[in-house]
Amino acid sequence: MLNRQAADLLLELAALLEIKGENPFKIRAYRRAATALEAVEEDIALLAKTGRLQEIEGIGKAINDKIVEYVNTGTISVFERLKAEIPETLLEVTQVPGVGPKLAQRLYYELGVENISDLRTALAAQRIRTLKGLGEKTEAKIATGLALHAENQGRTPLFIASPLAYEVVAFLRRLPSVTHAEVAGSIRRMRETVGDADVVVATDDFAAVARELTQQTLVKHVLAQGDTKVSVILHSGLQLDVRMVAQGAFVSAWHHFTGSKGHHEKLRHLALMRGYSVSEYGLLHKETGRRIEPASEKDLYALLGLPYIPPELREGTSEITAAVADRLPNLVESADIRGDLHVHSNWSDGVVTLAQIAEEAQRRGFEYVGICDHSRSLAIANGLSEQDLMEREKEIAQVNERGEGAILLSGIEVDILTDGSLDFPDAVLARHDIVIASIHSGFQQSREQLMRRMQRAMANPYVHVIGHPTGRMIGRRAAYDVDVEELIRMAKETGTALEINASPYRLDLNDAYAKAAGEAGVLLAINTDAHDLDEFGHLHYGLGVARRAWLQSENIVNCYTLAELRRFLQRKRPGGRVDG
Repeated sequence: MLNRQAADLLLELAALLEIKGENPFKIRAYRRAATALEAVEEDIALLAKTGRLQEIEGIGKAINDKIVEYVNTGTISVFERLKAEIPETLLEVTQVPGVGPKLAQRLYYELGVENISDLRTALAAQRIRTLKGLGEKTEAKIATGLALHAENQGRTPLFIASPLAYEVVAFLRRLPSVTHAEVAGSIRRMRETVGDADVVVATDDFAAVARELTQQTLVKHVLAQGDTKVSVILHSGLQLDVRMVAQGAFVSAWHHFTGSKGHHEKLRHLALMRGYSVSEYGLLHKETGRRIEPASEKDLYALLGLPYIPPELREGTSEITAAVADRLPNLVESADIRGDLHVHSNWSDGVVTLAQIAEEAQRRGFEYVGICDHSRSLAIANGLSEQDLMEREKEIAQVNERGEGAILLSGIEVDILTDGSLDFPDAVLARHDIVIASIHSGFQQSREQLMRRMQRAMANPYVHVIGHPTGRMIGRRAAYDVDVEELIRMAKETGTALEINASPYRLDLNDAYAKAAGEAGVLLAINTDAHDLDEFGHLHYGLGVARRAWLQSENIVNCYTLAELRRFLQRKRPGGRVDG
């Protein structure tokens, strides 16, 4: 918990420094250190006490001293000084898509914008366009960002809420009076954003659990504390509700507080037809008055004549109807995933070597991994030249020859340029095992222009996958104006797979679009887009999207064996079969 709080503080410090216009290398160092702290399993208080913080990659002496100061005092003096100079409300302005710290700095110093309200006022008065280098397009972009920001108010991205909820569950499970503790609610259903976090606990000492929970350092303040429920606000701003029940009621309560409301409404209707009422207390037989406390959720559904319905499907759509008809899909599972087709190495903007990637992929049970570094036009990501690609191919061959990890596939994430052409000619693309084509620029183009770019990319015989197809960044950037229905149709026609990018900032395609693609017979690829080894762990977010989309292993190209994958990768090429 202390690790996460220190990481959050370093990120806030980096944002304040960027608003101040400080050295960009220093700012990046703080952000790298924050990422490193989040990944460390050992308590940083112990590392600080034993002088081992600098053993963590990315923690130098200056940052070491600040972390030690935080461990000892609960704050960092330079952070407090910056807060005195810069309004804390300006940090929220930096979260508006289209603004960011650099623009927030100009808005603050040149227009006096200190908060979201000031930003709306400046926008309405058309004052932003008066600043040098800005104009109507910038104002339109900020207006769109403000709408997106308002839409996400009160919502927390899954990748922030989920680790916090599971951290609390791990703590609760260590309490002597707790027999079971599980995450419920939207997090368990793997929704991409959540309103709050729900945890259900089985215990014989409600008061002890409430007392221990409310004293945890992760808790900022207590909202409510009753006999069976404690609501707290965590330091991240996330609301956490902990429900305490007796052992016998645990399964029913866990099921109930997992939701969704729509699922429960349909389930209750079905239960009444079959002579039961169902609630967080169990199943009540209407005729006999006998209360049944099921031992598992599988048993709960079986009592109603249904197969087990996975949490990701419990959204009150068609899952009950499908269950009654015994037509629920056999959802894809983590064990079905045989590889990751979109990983970046230190040849472009990744931070790990090819050998490290191969070893980590094998450790995670993967058979293969696609090394898809950026192409040359993406200079900001250290995109590779043709010569770089040839040198990297030699290293890939050497790593594969040593046989000390998963098989590396030589790939490229090629830019779809603004005119629709690809960043490399076909002769270069043809040398690679896998080609992912992605848009990284020209987001503001019209729908017609964007779709022409997509069509031209998918028609290319060497493009296998379209990466992060809508370009959205959750809570940061809206999707660009693509016609997803048409995108799916073109993917089917050309035999091109669409990506479910598992980066928790993207989750693109989302669940609704991925479901439509699966129903159309389009193959999908669940890829992490990893830039370091820890990001391999993001796969489960993409898996959550796929499961919410009712997808099975047969819908996912990286559930193929290596031999099956190679056949898929060859079939678009000249002489291959798109429909095979």
